[in-house]
This record gives sequence, C-alpha cells and structure tokens, in this order.
Amino acid sequence: MFPNKLKGVLVGAILSLALCCTMFAEGFAESVSQRARSRYLANNGIILAPEDIYTDSYLASYNYGYPEPETDIGVNIYNKLDRTIPLGRDHLGPEGIIQIGIQGKTWGFAELPPLNLVFVVDTSISMNDDNKLFWFKTSMGNFIKKIRSIDSLSLVSFSNSAQVVFEPALMDSTLKRRAFLDAVDELYPQGLTNLEAGISLGYEQIVPYYRENSINQVLLFSDGDEFSTRLTQPNARTGDIRISLMWNNRNDLDLHVITPTGEEINFNNPRDSNGGVLEADRNLYGETLKAVENIFWPDNAAPRGNYRVYIQNYLNHETDSYLTPFQIEIKNGKEYLYFEGAVHGSGRSSITDICTFEYTGNDTLDQLKQLVEIRKQQGISLSTIGLGRNFDEELLRTLAEYGQGASRSLRGRGDVDGLLNTEREFERIAVSAAENLDIELEFTPGIEIVEVLGYQHRIESNRVICRINSLHQGDYKTFFVRYRIPPQNRGLQVAALHVKSPQGSSTPEVGLYTDENTTPGMPGSFERVVVLTDPVNDFAAGMLRRSGAVLDFANAVREIAAHYYNSENDLTRLESALQISRETGGKLETVKRIMRNDEAFDPELSVIAKYIEILNDRIAENRRSFVNETHSRMISDREGSFSRMTR
Repeated sequence: MFPNKLKGVLVGAILSLALCCTMFAEGFAESVSQRARSRYLANNGIILAPEDIYTDSYLASYNYGYPEPETDIGVNIYNKLDRTIPLGRDHLGPEGIIQIGIQGKTWGFAELPPLNLVFVVDTSISMNDDNKLFWFKTSMGNFIKKIRSIDSLSLVSFSNSAQVVFEPALMDSTLKRRAFLDAVDELYPQGLTNLEAGISLGYEQIVPYYRENSINQVLLFSDGDEFSTRLTQPNARTGDIRISLMWNNRNDLDLHVITPTGEEINFNNPRDSNGGVLEADRNLYGETLKAVENIFWPDNAAPRGNYRVYIQNYLNHETDSYLTPFQIEIKNGKEYLYFEGAVHGSGRSSITDICTFEYTGNDTLDQLKQLVEIRKQQGISLSTIGLGRNFDEELLRTLAEYGQGASRSLRGRGDVDGLLNTEREFERIAVSAAENLDIELEFTPGIEIVEVLGYQHRIESNRVICRINSLHQGDYKTFFVRYRIPPQNRGLQVAALHVKSPQGSSTPEVGLYTDENTTPGMPGSFERVVVLTDPVNDFAAGMLRRSGAVLDFANAVREIAAHYYNSENDLTRLESALQISRETGGKLETVKRIMRNDEAFDPELSVIAKYIEILNDRIAENRRSFVNETHSRMISDREGSFSRMTR
C-alpha cells in the first residue's frame, strides 16, 4: 500500500523513431528545437552534450527561402559537384551534394475551408511561470475577431485531469464569441501535466461539427512541466528509465532505487553495474528552494524486471517545517507515471515508499501514438504548440507528424500572438497543402550514395525514397543527398527526381516546379532530370554554400562537445575544443561576408561566442587547480624533508 497518489499516466513520451531520421524543417526556423535549445543552454553556461546533437536537425532548421509556389506545391532542386578531389583520394572520384526543398503555397484566412477547431490548453502549475497562460489568453482576443460564422470552436483544459471548458459551437453570433472568450479568461494554472487526458478529450470535441470538407483539428498548447524546467539546469539526461524527484524547501531529500539485480542507486552508491546513474543530487547544504534529483539508465542499458523506488529526508535544513511535500516523475520506457506525497521527519524514520514498477523493454505499446494515428485516419489532425523553453519538443514534434499536423516552438507572448494573428502564420499550421507525397531520387547506376540528411528515408540500390505524410501551407521540408561518382563512370551522369501525390492534394490542382523552371507541372506529379556534371549556377551555389556552413557548424559543435565532456581535467582536450570554436566562428563569419547578409548565422555565432567564454573559464579553472595542486605538493614535500631532517 503506497502512501502517494498516482496523478496520471502519460503514454507515448518518446516515440520509437530515431530523431536523426525524422527531423525536418517546417514553417519558420524556430520550429526546430535544437538551434533554440543549444542557444538556451549556452546562455546558461552549458555546452550541448554530443549525443544530443543531430546534424539533420541543424540542416533542417533553416528557412532557405524557397520561391513561393504558383500553385499548391513547389519543388526546388540544387546540385553542386566538387571537382577538386583531395590528395590521396583520386581513386574514389569526385563528390557532390543535391539539396531538395519542398515548399507549400500560403493562402489567406478568408480562403480557408470551414474550421472545426478544438483548443487543448495546458493549465498545469508550470504555466504560471513567465505568465505563459496569459500569452494564450491575450492572443485569443484578436484571434476570435477573424473567426467566421462558418467556423466551430471548442476549449479543453488539462492538468491532473482534463475538462471541457467551452462546448463545441458555431461562432455565428457575438454572444457565442463573447462566451468563448469568457471561458478562456477563466483558465488558471494548477496541478501537474496529464497530456494524454487533454488530447483524448480534445479529439472527442471534434465530433459534433465534424465535416468532410472542413479543417477538423486539435490544437495543443503546452509548456511541459516543472520537472522539465528543473532538469534543464543540471543538464540531466534520460533514457530507457528516468526517475526524477522534485521538492520546494531546503531539506536534503534523497532518491533511492533498487534494481532488478538487487543493486541500489542512491547518494552513497551513485552508479550500478548496468549504467544507471544518479546525476543530480541537490540540497546537501540546503542550497536551493527548487531542488531536484535524477536517476537514469541510458538507452538499451536498463535491466528488465521490477524496480522499487523510495525516498527519505537525509537531513532537515528547514527549522520551521517538519513536513516536506514532493513530486516524482517516472519514465518507464514510453510510459510516464506521476506521484506526489510528503515526507515526515528525517533519517530512517522518514523512509517513504513510492512504488514498484516493471520495466519490460523500450518496445511498450504506445497508446498515445496509436490514438493519434486512429484519429488521423478519421480525418482529424493534431498540431502542437510548445510554450517557453523546457517542454519535450521531440514529443510534440513527433505527435504532430503522426497527427498530420504542424509543430511550433514559441518562446514568448509575441510569438504566440504572431502565430495566431499574423497574416498567414495560423494558416500554416491549420491547412495541408498536400498529403502523402512520394519522393524518389534516382541516380545513374554506379553512382555511390554516400549520405542522406534531413528526412526519414530508405535507400534501395541507386535510389533514395521517402514519403512526406503532410505538407502544410507555407511550410517547407528539406533534405540533402551526398553522392560520389567513381572514376570508371563515363558518359552522362544524372539524377532523376520524381515527386508524386497518389491521393492528390487538398485543392484540385498541384503545381510543381524547380529553381530553373517555374512553369506549373502536371497535376499530382513532377519529374526533373539533373545532369550532375553541369556547372552550378550562382543561386544554387549560394544556397549550397549556406547549407555547407550549417553542416560544418553541426559537426564542429559535436566535436567541441566530445572534447569538453571527455576532458576529465585534460587541458589539451579543452584547448582543442577552444581552437575548434574559434575556427568555426571564423568560417561562419567568412561565409556571412560572402553572402553579404549581416544577419546570417547570428544564432550560431552567439552559441560559438558563449562556448569560447565557457571554455576559457574552464581552462583558467584547470590551470588554477594545477597551480594549487603543484603548490600543495611542494609544501608537502618540503614538510616531509624537514621532518626527515629533524628525526
């Protein structure tokens, strides 16, 4: 019998697709998390860990400024063959890169089909931080003004549980619009985050006004939870299993986990033989009022079987409080569990059991993903909007992809208002320009496909194949293919791009074009043959120069992080990381000058500047430590010599 109350179960937190295969560009650049996250961590003195750096994400995070399509879809293809072969590699042949960008046309609000929208809003206590719930409230005041009488709205809020705040209704009167805004104004933050309950109830509200020729969509607004915020500060990690403890006074609570092998992880034994680690342990000295502890097992490391979780208050630092409330979040594979309770006393008398759970492997049935896919088949899409900086962006992005919707990361009140009320921004997340686009890039036989970056794909012989499930209006998706032409290949070397929309798009005709041919193609299909050995034009060269700089940056920050996190007071590795940082900054500045764009790469340059600052501080600290150790050793040697002389 456990003394703590189960607050909710969130299934589907980290989906099975590998991030390196699923990152794609959608809408404006900040919709991709990694650029924003790396800047956020750098500004807080943290270098992004190498295992969290995905080249695909950096490449996909740019809005490359593809031409606006004349019809629903534009296809853009750029090729560059490097004819200068590095010394000693002439037997391999020259390498090239092809960039393919798919762009959806934007339409105005008045041109949209009837809307059947359900706003599902996170009202957990963390939405009070930075007044994030207020961002949503103030933005809805303007949004309701452009809603038409043919549009239906509903409002669902969720924290520990979910509830309908405004029943589905056509917005065909001033009275209804005012009632909707009144319901929005009544939202207030409390409790934890039960995402599954909110999404499930949101889908149910679509039914009363579901129409075949309408946009039937759930719009999820969430900031994650307080755990996400606190775990960001110590750069805590996750994996097969993560168990996190949070409390709000200066007492020294300790998290204990007994594993299926009988080992126990705690402050006195922070590691087990399977890779489990206690990596955050706060309030040894009562140093914070917002404390957190974190134990995790990396992917494919956690042993299967039963885990027991309990906590105790090792020591009271609070003089006025004998009771310490706490909250616990457990990630068990793809399942999330939440508990809360309170610890009485200190020492052994304060031991409080939380739960015993079974880990059966990271292939647990993902109920939330299943729910999203079922609703997608019924014609209901899901778009996700992350507020602030600490939510699970990978989760929200993947849910949107499976829900045939769009995903956005919004950092402030102005971003929320811009999304909902700026001309054509809301339309980008609401409407698909096309669905189920099949893309195939076929090379002349014998050409080697070296690498594919930027989108989920498969390689079959000399072909790269992928499917875009949903392309929203005004949004873009980008991927890159590196290839090599062996020296023995002679004659015409080409790549043929085929794009097909088997089920058609959301409007009667689909026009497709490239950077060199802006004439709309045949409805539903497109084909373009590129001669790989042709000279590159200036526009394509500029496009690929920018792409190459982004690729170099992603590789550089991974190398910097590898040196930094494996240095273990190795001054040489830290100095290597500093040298790479300086060289990377110099390369970005050079490309920026060539592009004649004063704002190009400003986010990347700001990260590099912070990395240089962090590394300089770390190097100086190591040198001081070395000097102090040397000085202490000299004193000790002198004292030893003096002692031997006086005996």
